[in-house]
Amino acid sequence: MTNAVAFFKKNHRTNHFCVVGYRWRTGSMNVWVLWREEKRLLLWDGALDPDSRADTLIGVHRSLKLGKDTVKTEDDINGSTYLVTEQWWHAVADDCMKHGEKYVIKPFKVAKPAKPSDD
Repeated sequence: MTNAVAFFKKNHRTNHFCVVGYRWRTGSMNVWVLWREEKRLLLWDGALDPDSRADTLIGVHRSLKLGKDTVKTEDDINGSTYLVTEQWWHAVADDCMKHGEKYVIKPFKVAKPAKPSDD
């Protein structure tokens, strides 16, 4: 989460995240990450490789911003495979706040890359 905060240049403020997972009857699983300050729900795939796990929130498959990727009614979806209703968005966000794991990322400075040596 810290990498995502730094990547999106939101490290100057406190950021609140909540993670909730759903296992379906088919055995598949979805994990949603609520980024409260950004009003975003991120569909997180995670990673089996520990070395790439830290970057997986940067390139999520779905990033649903409230007010941009949400509509008032099912009819307003109008065949879109991306849009969701505001009611659905709030249901997942509320469920996360009730049952999910919560994380707080305090403001931090991002280190500048070291300059290459002239060796």
